[in-house]
Parts: sequence; structure tokens; C-alpha cells
Amino acid sequence: MESNKKEASNRSHLSREDVDSLWDEAFNDDTALGSSELKKAKKRAKRLYAELNRKRKIQMTPTPSRNSGLLYKLGYAAAAVLLLGLLIPAIHFFRNTKTEQTLSVVQYGEEAVTGRGEIKTVVLPDQTKVTLNVESSLKYPAVFEGERKVELKGEAIFEVTPDSERPFTVATTDMNVSVLGTIFDVKAYPDDELAIVSVASGKVKVAMGHAPLSANTPLSSSAPLILEKDDQLKIDKATGTIEKHTIDAENFQMWTNGVLYFSRTPIREVVNMLNRSYPQMVFELAEGEYPDLITGRLDLEQMKTNLDPVFRSLGLNYKKTEKHIILYQDITP
Repeated sequence: MESNKKEASNRSHLSREDVDSLWDEAFNDDTALGSSELKKAKKRAKRLYAELNRKRKIQMTPTPSRNSGLLYKLGYAAAAVLLLGLLIPAIHFFRNTKTEQTLSVVQYGEEAVTGRGEIKTVVLPDQTKVTLNVESSLKYPAVFEGERKVELKGEAIFEVTPDSERPFTVATTDMNVSVLGTIFDVKAYPDDELAIVSVASGKVKVAMGHAPLSANTPLSSSAPLILEKDDQLKIDKATGTIEKHTIDAENFQMWTNGVLYFSRTPIREVVNMLNRSYPQMVFELAEGEYPDLITGRLDLEQMKTNLDPVFRSLGLNYKKTEKHIILYQDITP
């Protein structure tokens, strides 16, 4: 009997730490109620609270200073716990709803996608023209509100409508490219060794997420880099270093007419680009080390009739099977 009294006495007080613990558990609970369930929970909480107030026999006041760390007697503690249990889901409902509304502001509502051998032109809400290269995707909002921002995987040429008050930003996995009005090419395939920006007109600013870039330094410790007409930036994803070159930007727009142009390109990226652009065959690379970089152009239409001059111009040899072409340099596999 005495032990039961002690147990009841222990339950009759709820410490501040207990309350804090309950609130911590509440905010770690991912459960959310629908609007109808929320109304029922609130109504039930009010009814229980009123009933407990009417029937309670223990005065709900703080205990003397010796027990000043204890908050409430059993009646008030029970009401607090019951109300907390009912209203926690309501709190989550409003918190989760607010989060979803915030996320929806930055979500892209439209997406353009190309497959192997497919090139597509897209006109964005601000009349910016985008030519999407093979096996690429572009996400963009139905309407630009505030900033103009799109997300690219793959390669595209952007002819940006000028707007001095709203920069246009192309976000990729490896970098952000921002402009006011210009023509430029962004190549950012996830499986390529390099990410490349080539500028045909105007100026662009290149940044790596929140850490902008500067030439010949690691991406994570760099400063903003401005590119102008006929500038090209190459980012080595593995090392985080970059190279800036002067080019003829028109060469890097040849793919819109079925010609692939390579400038100091790793051979593995040549193979990747062939597979994306020429769906009639599967291209592979023979085993071995390939330190040499490839420079030259490759006419996709000419490949349909004669492969020899096409690959010879790039310094490559090949071995052909029914549906596969194996590329190699110098030695026969």
C-alpha cells in the first residue's frame, strides 16, 4: 500500500525536463494530420481540458521552493500530457504545410528531355531560346518570377533574352553560369570528365555553387570568373582545377548541324559523345591507357558511308562488328 502511494506521488509531478523531453519527441515525429483530423483533435483537446478542470481535486499550483524544479501536480500534468499528445500532430500539420509551400517556390514545373541522336529547341517563358543537345534535360518554371533560373544536365546552347534587372542562371551539378543577355554553350554531362562553358557573345560569370571559380585554382577556394566572347572554361571534375582558353566559339556550336568538334578532349568523352549522338551503333573503348587528348571534327552524316576518314582525322583506329565499334589508338587490340 505504501509503495503504491509513493508511486502515485512520483507520478503526480512533471519536471521541466520531462516537458522538454516531450516537446523534443513531438518535433522528431514526422506524422501530420489532414485538415479534418486536425479539427477533430483540437475539439477533443478542448473537451478533455474542460472536463479535467471540472473534476480535478488537486489544486494546480507550483510546489514550495524545496521542490521548485517540479512544475505541476498530477491533475495538471495529466491535462498537459493529454493536450500535448493531441496537439502535437496539429503542430506537425502546420510545420509540414509551411515547408511544402516553401519548397514549391523553387521547384521546376517544366522539363525538356532529348534521347540518343535527338536535338530539340525550347523557348522559355522569357523568350530565351535553348537548343538542347543529345541525351540532355532542362528543367525550368512555367513562369519566371523574380530570378530566371534553369537546371541543365547534358549540353545546351542558350540565347538569353536581355534583362538588366534579372540575371539568367544555368545550374548544373558542377557549376552555376549567370548572364544578363548573351549566347553561350554549357556542357555538363554527369558521366563526363570535364564540364565546359563556351561563350559566343556577351559575358558570363561562372561559379561553383556558393564557391565561385578562378583560373588555375581548386573550385572550393576560388573567386568569381568572368568569361567574354570566344572564352572557354574547362573544369576537371576529378581534380577541381580549371583551364581557360581562347577559342572560336562557332566550332562548339557545330553539333547543331550534325558535326562534333573536339578540342583537347579525353578519348573517353569522345566515345561518350559518339554513343549519345549516333544511335545506329554502340561505341566502346579498347582496354589500355589513353593519355593523348583528341582534337578535330567528326561528321555524323559521313559516318553512314565511310568510317575510315572520319576516325583517321581524329588519330583513331577502330574495329567493327555487327553493332559495335571498338576504338583504340596506336596499337591493335
